[in-house]
Amino acid sequence: MTCASLQAQPTFEKLWLCVGSYPLAMTELASGNVLLNYQWSRGASVFDPNGNLVQSSHYWNAQLGGPLAIRQRSANEFYFATWFITPDSCYAFFNQQYPAIGRMDSLGRVQEVHYYVMSTQGCENYPRDLEVTNDGGVILWGRDKNFFALRTDENGTPTWAKYFGYNIGFQIYGHSGSFEFIRELPGGDLLAGINMDTAGVVVARMDAGGNFLWCKSYIRPGGMVHDCLIESDDSFIITGATDTIASTNSLIPLPPDYHPKLFMMKLDGGGDVQWCKGYDSAPNFWYSRDASRIVRAQDGNFMVLADLGVQGYNLEYRPFLMKTDVNGDTLWTRSMGRNGYRYDTADLLPYSDGGFIYNGGMVGDVGAWSGAGYIFKTDSLGHLPCYERRHPITITDLFPMDSSFTLTSTDGATMYEVPVTDTSYAPIVVYDGCTFTTGLNDMQVRKGQHMQVRPNPNTGHFTIAFQDPLMAETYYSVYDALGKLLYQRPLAPGKTTEEVDLSRFGAGTYVIRCTDPGGVSYERVVVE
Repeated sequence: MTCASLQAQPTFEKLWLCVGSYPLAMTELASGNVLLNYQWSRGASVFDPNGNLVQSSHYWNAQLGGPLAIRQRSANEFYFATWFITPDSCYAFFNQQYPAIGRMDSLGRVQEVHYYVMSTQGCENYPRDLEVTNDGGVILWGRDKNFFALRTDENGTPTWAKYFGYNIGFQIYGHSGSFEFIRELPGGDLLAGINMDTAGVVVARMDAGGNFLWCKSYIRPGGMVHDCLIESDDSFIITGATDTIASTNSLIPLPPDYHPKLFMMKLDGGGDVQWCKGYDSAPNFWYSRDASRIVRAQDGNFMVLADLGVQGYNLEYRPFLMKTDVNGDTLWTRSMGRNGYRYDTADLLPYSDGGFIYNGGMVGDVGAWSGAGYIFKTDSLGHLPCYERRHPITITDLFPMDSSFTLTSTDGATMYEVPVTDTSYAPIVVYDGCTFTTGLNDMQVRKGQHMQVRPNPNTGHFTIAFQDPLMAETYYSVYDALGKLLYQRPLAPGKTTEEVDLSRFGAGTYVIRCTDPGGVSYERVVVE
């Protein structure tokens, strides 16, 4: 008789006191270490199979942003998406912002960066993500209302660039929307997911030159596309949410008719629906602004990461991990969360030992910070070492109908080089999330003296309106999405409004905390 030995899969929950920009893409290296864009300002970090920091590298150029997504080209070569700002006046107080692509090694050391001036563009051309193509080039696309995509060759020279819509100030020109993803198919075509106002879930197929072969809309008007898994040239698995129409003000309860489902939809090569499953997470409805992620497990089934919402409010709450078979039927579901903290989700990485790593931001009391980045690793069954929770869901069949439409663009872009230098910061602090004990105060929605942000979303300039005149010893604090304190300002007694400018920090999600003798209130702000 022989006995097979089972090797335990390491699991961990780590909290990182640092910054990072979404989508927080992770790449497993040949060594088993993982590269991602956690850093202090502009750079990247590597962690080992147990979640411990191995290496951090940083670069500096005051006009250049930090890396958004880092994607692998070869064993020691990676591309990253970022942005470049020039002091040229674009509209009122806006500087001109350009999409940029950089190249770094597996330790995060930058070799070169180029930015791109599009033929027609708005002020804030903030990129979202990039795809490394089989020929060694890159496809880069914009986020929010920056509706563009460009493709470069292996030297960074643009081969095509298309602008479908943009904003200057508060005015939208062209189409209102943006790409959520662009993936290269095995045969060289491209599959794109697009979110547009009232168009629902949009999926398009393009040729290698960026020309549309078909463009179809599903789950209208409020549906939102999140991610895709490419099975072949003729089979795609799409994830998203059936509804995203909810208030951006976290103090306002969700409307009674708001009931989004997470969906998984299979399309053939022509965009025809093969099947579609809907997943209901009530009473904690999906926080659909955090895009779900889908990857393939080692056994060929699907893994999906999504974010549950606070019951009754438009706030992130707890990560949700689900395994399904190839037909979208659930095999198991997991959730996690420590009382007093809220979590949003970012990337999902299938690890070589059969486990899964996911990351995001945690909001709550972390000593001197009001949150942290987190990296969690599960075993192959989705189990974590601590704070695991149960959250059952129900599944139904959905029957979306597709509708074809066309998009028009303005083409062309020019490349420019950006100089960068190396720099260094103090080491990033990493805590064990299971034994961490500093600060366990609940972060609750305060219903007394509350504030309202208008407009929200905004371009960085907004007004905070207070319900009652402010008392003495009142101040507000601004935190980024990972909980890093950006600055604090005192507020004069008797005031009922305060003008705030976050445009210098770039697009993203921020938390405004108002502290007075009576307590603390919070407001979430989306800068586009």
